[in-house]
Amino acid sequence: MQTIRQKAGPFLYVALNFMHYSALFSARPYVSLLASERQASMLVIGVITSLYSVSQSVLALPLGRYIDRKGSGLPLRLGAVLFLFSALGLAYAPTIELIALSAIFMGISHVMILLSSQTVLAGLELGGKREFYIGMISFTGSAGHFVGPVLGGYMNSRFGTSLGFWGAAILGTLCLMIALVIPQQRASGTRPAPLQTLGLIADRNILRTILISAAVLFSTEVLVSYFPLYCDEIGLPTLLIGTIMSTYGIAQMMIRPFLRYLIKWFRRDRLLILSLLLGGLFLAAHGVFRESWLLFLSAGMAGLTLGLATPMTLLAVSEVAPPEQRSQVLALRVMGNYLGQSISPLIFGVIGSLAGLAPVFWISGTVLAFSAKLAIPRRKTGREKRGD
Repeated sequence: MQTIRQKAGPFLYVALNFMHYSALFSARPYVSLLASERQASMLVIGVITSLYSVSQSVLALPLGRYIDRKGSGLPLRLGAVLFLFSALGLAYAPTIELIALSAIFMGISHVMILLSSQTVLAGLELGGKREFYIGMISFTGSAGHFVGPVLGGYMNSRFGTSLGFWGAAILGTLCLMIALVIPQQRASGTRPAPLQTLGLIADRNILRTILISAAVLFSTEVLVSYFPLYCDEIGLPTLLIGTIMSTYGIAQMMIRPFLRYLIKWFRRDRLLILSLLLGGLFLAAHGVFRESWLLFLSAGMAGLTLGLATPMTLLAVSEVAPPEQRSQVLALRVMGNYLGQSISPLIFGVIGSLAGLAPVFWISGTVLAFSAKLAIPRRKTGREKRGD
C-alpha cells in the first residue's frame, strides 16, 4: 500500500495543485467585492488585497528552511486546513477584520501548498520526470486559474457574495483529503544556518535565475493590471476584452503539457531564452495593435511563449539549487516573484499616467526580452574552474 502511495505521489500533487488553484481563484477575485459590500473604502480594500501577497513574502523563506529540515508533510496539510478556514471565514465574515484575517490565511495557505508541492516535484530526477511534472503543475495551475473564476462567479450569482465562497470551501475540502493521503517528502534533517541562506543569494547562478523569474512576473503583471484599461481606451467592448484575455490563459494552458518534449528539442537554456525573447516581443505588440484580431493573435502568441517562461524558471531554479537547500531557493524565488508582482503596478501606473498605456506594454516587453541576457549560460573562467 505504501509503495502504491509513493508511486502515485507526483500524480497526487498534480491533482492537489489543480484543486487548490481552482479553489483559490474561485475565492480570491471576489474578496474585494465582499469587502465593498461590508462598506470598506477603496484604501481598506487595497490593504486587504495586499495582505494576501505580503503574508506569502514574509513566510516564504522561513517556511522553505523548515521544509528543508523537517519535510513537506506538515506544511502541506496545514496549508490545506488554513485554506478551508479562510473560505469558511469569508462565507460567514460579518466584519472587515475577519475578511482581512481570511485574506492572510489564504496567502499563508497558498505559499505552504505551493512550496511543499514545488519542493517535492523539483526534487525528482532529471531526464523526463522533473520536466513532465513541473509542466503538469504549471498546466493544472493555469487550468485552475481558468476554471476557478467561472465557478466562483456562478456561485456568487446563484447564492450571493458570502455563500458563494462555499464553492471554494468544497474544493478546499477535497484538497485537504488529498493532502492527508499524499506521501511526505523525506527531510534532510539538517538545520540550515542563516548565513547559509545569505550564501544562496550570493551564488550568481541562483541569483540570476531568481531575477529572471521576478522579471517574468514583473512584466506580465501589466496584462492583469493595464490590458483591460488599454482595450477600453481603444474602444473594445467588455465581453471582447474578456475573450482576448481568455485566449492568453488558454494558450498558456495548452503549451505547458508539451514542456518535456520542447526541452528535448531545443535544450533547457535555449528554450528559456527563446520564450523570454518572443514573450517580450508579443507583450510589447499589445501596445502597438489596435485591431481586435491582432490583439487575439498577440495574446495567443504571448500565452504560448510566456506559458513556458514560468515553468522554465522553476526548472532553472531547481537545477542550480543545492539538494539540501532546495526549499529555501524556491522560497527566494517566491519572494522575488511577489516583489516583482507588487511593484509592477506602481511603476507602470506612473508610466501610464505620464506617457499613456501603450508605452506600458512596450517597456514591459523590453524588460522581459532583456532578461533573456541573464539566461545565457555563463562561461567558467580558469579561476572559477580551479575554485579560487
